[in-house]
Amino acid sequence: MALKVFFYILKCNMKLEDMIFKRLFKYTPTLQEQQFIDIIIKLLAHPKTSIKMTPLTDKYFLINEQKHYYVVVRDENIQITNSKFSFSKSLHPKASGMIIEKLNNHLELNRQELEIKLFLNETNMLNTVLDSL
Repeated sequence: MALKVFFYILKCNMKLEDMIFKRLFKYTPTLQEQQFIDIIIKLLAHPKTSIKMTPLTDKYFLINEQKHYYVVVRDENIQITNSKFSFSKSLHPKASGMIIEKLNNHLELNRQELEIKLFLNETNMLNTVLDSL
């Protein structure tokens, strides 16, 4: 019994130390990295932005023809282009991870919406078949 209590306390202390470590050493993006993150967030929120992802090379492309902004994200690099400029920058892996997480979440949300739309079409088709019988 004493051994179980000892391991329980040890386990709790390890969890507490892990939480403290994560909070103390949490990565805060630089001002420029935060600007990139904010740009990605705004582009993803814009209704005319399309996003593409290449699974073999893990490249993400954000395209907004209306605003003439084009973004490529790959590994720890980001490139923003329009008709007047092109800006490319290497990012800290954590900042890049934050951006890629936002892109993946957006892609997943779009996939879920498409799945719902397709399922609704199937349901409507089956209802049409049922009604015609």
